[in-house]
Amino acid sequence: MGCEEEIDEMLRERVEEFEEALESEDPVEWLNESALALTRLEVYRLELSWGGPQDYFEFFYDPEAEALVDIAYHYLDWFDGAVRHVKPGTREWKILEELFYSAILIE
Repeated sequence: MGCEEEIDEMLRERVEEFEEALESEDPVEWLNESALALTRLEVYRLELSWGGPQDYFEFFYDPEAEALVDIAYHYLDWFDGAVRHVKPGTREWKILEELFYSAILIE
C-alpha cells in the first residue's frame, strides 16, 4: 500500500491526536513534547492570469534561513488543475530563483 492510499487515514489520526491535545491541560506542552519541529515559511504568490485558465507561481521562503526552499507552478482550468514543483538546480529553478531575489523579495 502506498502513501496515496494511506494519507486519508493518517490525516484522520493526526487530527484526532490534535483534538486530544486541545483537550489536555496544556496544549503547548503537549505540542512541545510531541512535535518534531515547527517551521515558519512565507509564501509569495505571483499570479499571472485569472479565470479559465489561471496560472501562478508560489515561492516558499524560509526567513530564518534566508533561503528559498520551494517553488510551485499551478495551472488551473475549469474544474481541473495541476501543480508542479520546480526541482532545485535545474535551469527553471535558477531563472525563477533569480527573479525571486531580484524582483519579488525586495527589502
